[in-house]
Amino acid sequence: MEKQDRAVLWKELSQQIASCTFSKADLRTLCERLQEASCEAADEEISHYTPQDRPAEQILVDKELLKSGFELKVTVSGMNDETVLGTISMVFDSARFPEKIKSLYINSGQELRSLHNWVPRNRFELVLDFTKPELFNFLLSPSGPTPNASNIFVTGLNSTWVNGVYREVAAFVRERKTHRRLLHRNGVYDLCLLCGGIPFAFSIAAKLSDIMNTLFGELSGLLHSAAQVYVFFIALNLFRILFDYARWIFPLVEYHDPTGTALKHRVVLGVLILGVLGNFIHDLLKIIPTFLTP
Repeated sequence: MEKQDRAVLWKELSQQIASCTFSKADLRTLCERLQEASCEAADEEISHYTPQDRPAEQILVDKELLKSGFELKVTVSGMNDETVLGTISMVFDSARFPEKIKSLYINSGQELRSLHNWVPRNRFELVLDFTKPELFNFLLSPSGPTPNASNIFVTGLNSTWVNGVYREVAAFVRERKTHRRLLHRNGVYDLCLLCGGIPFAFSIAAKLSDIMNTLFGELSGLLHSAAQVYVFFIALNLFRILFDYARWIFPLVEYHDPTGTALKHRVVLGVLILGVLGNFIHDLLKIIPTFLTP
């Protein structure tokens, strides 16, 4: 096919997708809606295909190639690096569909570009990144936002089509919105550390003070103080692990776990948090009367 001329401006819309959860049925529904939009883009592409000095028979063949190029190809990758690639029905009906998904990728213009060097008038790209932050990786700063590549990008010459696809995806994501984005924002860990982590570390160090007195006795005041500082920093690291665990359990973009493993982890996290808070409040209630006594 001939390479088309682009003399007008493209309209582009993009947005990061975050704080939402999807099931397998949700993903299939989203892909099917995007396929409808791709079919609309195919009809418009064909209506504008008017090459000069080409036989009518060849124009019909070209139009069929254009139409077939707008059938979406979906790439689904699993956590164990397994990959399923094909049409929507091929991927979602496949017995090889991963139980735990790492990513889903669609590019409506990729096939036409790679096979025929043809850039469609209207196209979109969707990335859903279901990866979780690493646990026990102390090289990564918890103060920064959780990295995630989920994004929708829509571009084209038909602004009505571009706006429609963008709003369709945005509304679909909004219906599956969660309230965990705050957990993954920049600086949230620092705030949690100030309000909860440091008091938690002081509480642990105070609780173990009597044990350290028993261990060290009158041997060395310096050794006793050093041990308390050491316990304090260990408690801070335990708090960081708990924070990373919370981010891991409640990922920014989540694929629904059919095995129920995520629910078990959330129960464990809830028990841990309640245990720490309950113990802290108990100690606080014992201290308050000492300040009220004249």
